[in-house]
Amino acid sequence: MRAFIAIDLPDEVREELAIVQRELQPVSNSAKWVAPPLIHLTLKFLGEINEQLVEEVHQNMAGISWKPFPITVKGVGFFPGARSPRIFWAGLIAPNLETLAQRINARMEHLGIENERRRFRPHITLARASKARLESSLVTAATPFEEHDFGTFTVDRCYLYQSETKPSGPIYTQLREYMLS
Repeated sequence: MRAFIAIDLPDEVREELAIVQRELQPVSNSAKWVAPPLIHLTLKFLGEINEQLVEEVHQNMAGISWKPFPITVKGVGFFPGARSPRIFWAGLIAPNLETLAQRINARMEHLGIENERRRFRPHITLARASKARLESSLVTAATPFEEHDFGTFTVDRCYLYQSETKPSGPIYTQLREYMLS
């Protein structure tokens, strides 16, 4: 099964992000928008893992110790950049987040799950290019939201999710919950 470890967003933040998505959808034919109920913050993509490894992931995550911390969702941008955009994202202000992701990554690497090649860049994916890249019209239309504040919330847990790809879009199922304490 495909799996990942992520932080869920409160409904208020999801709705703020959905408002921006709805406003910008008409300016892009190449964007595949993330459905608002599926918007999340990925800490570690695990890829294809078997049931035994799911249990090992659970055992390693159950022992994680971390104090709850605030996250502010603020601003938007593009990966790899505005000149050749492939991902449209919302930014995050969360000083402890990168260290938490590194700790989770190290625990998963210990299980034989490949280490991330790229540095962790905290973001929330709002849309992906369905073709080679997103249109420059989307980049221009997103400019008013570059400093937009979508809200602040406290992270006190994360989840192990299963991801299934269906013709109608992905389905994410929470398998386990991990309290940060």
